[in-house]
Amino acid sequence: MKCPTCGANLQIEDEKCPFCGNPNPFAVKHQQDMRQYRQEFQETKQEVEKKTLHFNFFTARIAVIAVLLMMILGMVFVINEGPHYLWARRVERDIAKNMENYRAELSACEEAGQWRRLYALYDNKSLSHTRDFQEYTVLSFVTFDYKSVLNQMTIFRVDEGKGADAVSSRIASHLDSFYKSTERLTFESDYFDNNYTPEHMEAYGRMREDLEAALSTYCHLTKEEVASLADYSVVKKAALIEEGLCREADESKEAEE
Repeated sequence: MKCPTCGANLQIEDEKCPFCGNPNPFAVKHQQDMRQYRQEFQETKQEVEKKTLHFNFFTARIAVIAVLLMMILGMVFVINEGPHYLWARRVERDIAKNMENYRAELSACEEAGQWRRLYALYDNKSLSHTRDFQEYTVLSFVTFDYKSVLNQMTIFRVDEGKGADAVSSRIASHLDSFYKSTERLTFESDYFDNNYTPEHMEAYGRMREDLEAALSTYCHLTKEEVASLADYSVVKKAALIEEGLCREADESKEAEE
């Protein structure tokens, strides 16, 4: 499952998103279900034990064991499959009903360069849950990195130049993921052959141009520095971006004075 705030992957036991720190609504519901289930389990156990006193010792033990086994199996289902099963069935029905509309909208977003809208549709409708939209998997990955880079730049400007080291590290991480996905350098790229059609490759190129223009403008990177980013390590990317962010912050302060 994904964090409803930033889209990072979550486990059902995670109380907060490890990426953005926001509460995980799925974990809250899971904990409530588990408390209710334990209470019901104890009540059922006590009732069964009370009633089995009327049977002989052997029959009573068999009955208790059978009921407890069923309760344990039920608990396993609730923990591992219950909520997810219901959610998955609901998503599958929605996708089957609106598949053509979703496909048309994804195509329109890609053609128009509406990257944030494309990611929002793919993520909000859980289109990764089925193989029907597999050709958009990599595009969803890189649009997430795209919007994350721009979001970090915005955060830095809103905070008036504070936290350049942390912001630059996050930008560098998303950039590295972006470059590796679009250039087929990730280990799973061969599995996503249909994500590298001429149409998708052209979209990746336009998205890269947008990102690198933003880096040049807001991080004060030269054309040569921007052109070399894809070849740098994450650490070197972060150092270069941090230097540019600090330079931009200093110039902004001088302009205000």
